[in-house]
Amino acid sequence: MLRLYFNRHLFVLLALGFSSGVPFLLILSTLSFWLSESHLSKSLLGLLMITSLPYSLKFLFAPFIETLVIPFLTRKLGPYKSWGLLSQIALVASIIALGHCHPAQNLLLCAVLSLFISFFSAIQDIVIDSYRLSLLSLSKGSKDLLGPGAAMESIGFRLGMLMSGAGTLYLAAIFDWATAYTFTAMTVGIGMAAFITITPPQTSNNRTISNLPKNNLQGLNQCWKTLFNQPYFWSLVGFIMCFKIADTVLNSMSAPFLFELGFTKIEYAQISKFFGISLMVVGGLTGGAVIQYLGLQQTVILCALVQTVSCLMFVVQGWAGHDMNILMITIGVESLCSGLTSTAFIAYLSHFCKGDFNVTQFLLLYSLGSFSRVVISALSGAFADIFGWTSLFFLASSACIPSVYYLMKVYKKKSKILPKFQTL
Repeated sequence: MLRLYFNRHLFVLLALGFSSGVPFLLILSTLSFWLSESHLSKSLLGLLMITSLPYSLKFLFAPFIETLVIPFLTRKLGPYKSWGLLSQIALVASIIALGHCHPAQNLLLCAVLSLFISFFSAIQDIVIDSYRLSLLSLSKGSKDLLGPGAAMESIGFRLGMLMSGAGTLYLAAIFDWATAYTFTAMTVGIGMAAFITITPPQTSNNRTISNLPKNNLQGLNQCWKTLFNQPYFWSLVGFIMCFKIADTVLNSMSAPFLFELGFTKIEYAQISKFFGISLMVVGGLTGGAVIQYLGLQQTVILCALVQTVSCLMFVVQGWAGHDMNILMITIGVESLCSGLTSTAFIAYLSHFCKGDFNVTQFLLLYSLGSFSRVVISALSGAFADIFGWTSLFFLASSACIPSVYYLMKVYKKKSKILPKFQTL
């Protein structure tokens, strides 16, 4: 299985994925744990997840990032490096500023800084996805790299989450939140180093994918029309919106849930972050291999089903209360499933994206999942306040039913126009 991953380009994706994962938890579960110490209501914690909305709007930013030239920087560094490094510098500054904010005293400033982090992180993700899709579509044997490429970026993302989850919580417990956020911000430097060393993929006529004509509105419009006019498009939208529900609920609400059960920052970091994200990496590696041997379709169905088990384990945790042994099982199951799911989701969406604006197409599809995450995150806290944690996790576990339903509709509709799709 591991021989699939011995490729220089995949290790670059690993480093870029790490940089992408660092800010993610800093405005989600890690921030939720910090705010829980200020005894904010679950409803308010859920509403603050709206600050991650820019992740859902990446498809709107993508055409500009793909085509706009940054004075001096683009000419000297190229489109990937210029946009990538600029977004990372702004990202580091925003994370440090959030760390020095006091949520209990100035919640509005905290929310604004979280929004900035989300925005600059979204810009960084656009550049990373552009590089990944261009690289994997132009490399020799690109079809064979689709699963491993998605896996390596996903694993890097999970390692970044390990830093912003367990790492930040450990540092906050030893020092303070300002020191923790500042140190975590510095780890974005790994992604900066990766951007500096990359060589942009070349097309057959030696023109980089991102160096598209400035007058591209007509081409962009055609790109979206091509995607929207596919007979399977709305079924695909339904699948995307439902597939991420379980993972979203657990990502956004697990921290306040475990805090209510009496787990400390160190306990949460040891099990939920360090142990959990390590298993996510295992899940990501396994996901890339499973895609190679089972195919995308079967792997995605498997992932939709195993997410049910993840949610039900949190129901068991609620019944068990403050039990470290049960927590290890709960987090182990959830993390392994999450690693599998992320790899399969990225690879599956990438398959639908073709042409010069493949990045915009991918981000449009992926942003639908991000939009679902924002809405579900915002509503989850209120739902838990009214109906309780058990009802929330039971409801999230049922999301696999519409996910598999829409997935099969996509499969049937695309098989009619492209028989080779049946081999996925």
